[in-house]
Amino acid sequence: MNVERAHGAKAPTTNRSPYRQATFYFFTGTGNSYRAAVWMARAAEAAGVETVVRPLQVARPDEIKTHCADALLGLALPTHGFTAPWAVLRFAARLPRCRGGTHALLVATRAGTKLGPWFLPGMEGTAAYLLALILWRKGYHVRGVLGLDMPSNWLALHPGLHPNTAAAIIARAEVKLGAFMEAVLAGQRRLTGWVSLFLGLLLAPLSLGYMLLGHFYLAKLFFASERCTGCGMCARHCPNGGIKMWRGRPYWTLQCESCMRCMAYCPTQAVEAGHSWALLLYLISTVPAVTLALDRLTPRWSGLSALRGGALRLALDYAYALATLSLAYALFSLALRLPWVNRLFTRTTLTHYYRRYHEPHTTLNDME
Repeated sequence: MNVERAHGAKAPTTNRSPYRQATFYFFTGTGNSYRAAVWMARAAEAAGVETVVRPLQVARPDEIKTHCADALLGLALPTHGFTAPWAVLRFAARLPRCRGGTHALLVATRAGTKLGPWFLPGMEGTAAYLLALILWRKGYHVRGVLGLDMPSNWLALHPGLHPNTAAAIIARAEVKLGAFMEAVLAGQRRLTGWVSLFLGLLLAPLSLGYMLLGHFYLAKLFFASERCTGCGMCARHCPNGGIKMWRGRPYWTLQCESCMRCMAYCPTQAVEAGHSWALLLYLISTVPAVTLALDRLTPRWSGLSALRGGALRLALDYAYALATLSLAYALFSLALRLPWVNRLFTRTTLTHYYRRYHEPHTTLNDME
């Protein structure tokens, strides 16, 4: 999808907004942020704005209009680890500096749920305002920030919500985003989510840990059960290029953002996030190998004592953790080719029994 007219919404002949054109970029796994971008585009078209919707993975920084005072740039993104995903941060960092007053808005979808009649909000943390800071530093005028509750989709952690629950959350989100867009398109500023930002700042160490190491660990939990037919759909449609086909089976690399697209859209529900494997991987990756090695080698080479603390030690521990994750996962992937090993880890992971979820009106082709 290069250009989408917001699913057939037709713009009126007269423009009722200070904006003449709007481009909405989205990064999504299961379609929640894509749907938010479509709603944003529909609202803009209804106000007479020429609108484009683009997946972030095919966007080019040089296509952004930074010299137009009547242009609007929108970003719709999921919340990962109470902050923005690396893919979206890289996109924002590559944006050209704004020279002509281009306005921007950010919508961070977050894990909403529902308990009986009560809608329980998620928390976007620093996701939207971190991007707002980057855009502001580049000269963009941030006109809107919104945290939007969409059905919680972290399928590695919990089952997909019941379809009726998901539908209720989505309907509520569409109304909320419509009101937000109406205000922004009328020239008003809507900066919301200050409580979530405050909580996100308190949780910033957790978010940093997730971004530097946690999301690599989570990426290495995915595997394909015996249901896998080797069709390669997960690799072809991964928005971050995080899955490779290795000897006819999917292999999750460190590029994986845990967006859940592979798990949500696999036609045979073969994609699992191994809970029993997670425990084993944790035990393997937390062996204090660096400390043990330094204890043995330092008496022989006194110069190694400098590695017992400081930045060099942190760098060694970090490199060891990544190397251990990669090597352990490679061996795990080889072992999974033994049917009994695959069955063992498949039957002992809860995702094998979970309901899958993706935004019900969104197809894989929509997001590309």
